[in-house]
Amino acid sequence: MATASADAQAERYKSQGNEALAGRDFHEAVRLYSLAIAQDPNCATFFSNRSAAYASLERWREALDDAQEAARMRPEWAKAHVRRGSALSALGRHTDARNAYARAKELEPSNTQYEAYMRAEAEAAKKEEEKDWEGDLWSDDEEAEEQPAATDA
Repeated sequence: MATASADAQAERYKSQGNEALAGRDFHEAVRLYSLAIAQDPNCATFFSNRSAAYASLERWREALDDAQEAARMRPEWAKAHVRRGSALSALGRHTDARNAYARAKELEPSNTQYEAYMRAEAEAAKKEEEKDWEGDLWSDDEEAEEQPAATDA
């Protein structure tokens, strides 16, 4: 358990991290939230905020790990599930993302934004299923056949 002085320091780091995030200094935000977590590893907010910073850096695996930890610590916190959904979506895991947004909607039924997220993920999952991977791939051999052969002049 964190001491009062460690809690106060963790809150300072979080506040500084929030300022860095707002100032679009995402690497600094990650560093500061990490320091807050080191002071108090039992605060879901610190993990959620660091997840947002990682997402801003498009470091989706780390964003997901922190969102999962925040959701584990506070399973009834919709924001943690929204962060999970965002990272899962970016990782192409659209069905899982939809489920994360559905959980957030269960927790905050009046939030209409979650419905929009769920619809977008359902559509993305459908498109992914319909994708013609074989037809969309091209080969170097086909490209070489299409190019006229170079001649020595």
